[in-house]
Amino acid sequence: MENRPLFSAEITDIIGTPPRWIVRAGGGLLLGLLLGVAALASSIALPEHHSYPLVLKGEVAPYYLRQSANQLRPLLASGSVVTKGHYLTNASPTDTIGGLRAPFTGTYFSAAPTTVIPGDTLGLLVPLTNTYRFSGRIALGQLTALRQAPALVLEVPLEGTDQALVLHGHLSYIAPAVHNGQVTYIGLLDSSSNQLLAHRLVAITQLNGLLQVSGAPKTVVQRLLQTH
Repeated sequence: MENRPLFSAEITDIIGTPPRWIVRAGGGLLLGLLLGVAALASSIALPEHHSYPLVLKGEVAPYYLRQSANQLRPLLASGSVVTKGHYLTNASPTDTIGGLRAPFTGTYFSAAPTTVIPGDTLGLLVPLTNTYRFSGRIALGQLTALRQAPALVLEVPLEGTDQALVLHGHLSYIAPAVHNGQVTYIGLLDSSSNQLLAHRLVAITQLNGLLQVSGAPKTVVQRLLQTH
């Protein structure tokens, strides 16, 4: 066996006869390379990232002033800051007071042009300060990462653009019921994110976004062996 040629006579004439130590070393190098790849796959850990859809709502919804049969007339200029209980409209075309009152402190924006048909919008009162809640469902296996996260990251796409608002919040409640391997969570935006959202989206009622959750780092071997 030791004297058996590695290649045919024709190939041997072209490339010659390789030394035996190269043949033996080649097998060792290949084995060492495979062991090195396995060692790297077992030692290098990368975090897992997951995205979950969520719904974002303000606790105080914008207040729409609607025209009534009495032909109400707004008493404020657009952009005025209104305190709770302040008159927004007159009670009738001839009255100067006694109409609709502001249900909360906010900024008033008038509709243009002003309409007189009952049911049409006269203006919009937006909360001066608001608190936004978000909710959604998350996989049970990511619940630990959700609870341990110091701050939750939310991405809210801006309609008509390829950009998204990056917001931060914290977890406030997790429902105990499990359905299809998922649980419902509820959270609140941080104060800075509240201000950012109120500045960019004045009359928000509901937004859809994504909750970004980073799990514990796992090696390649752990990811291959993990079961879903």
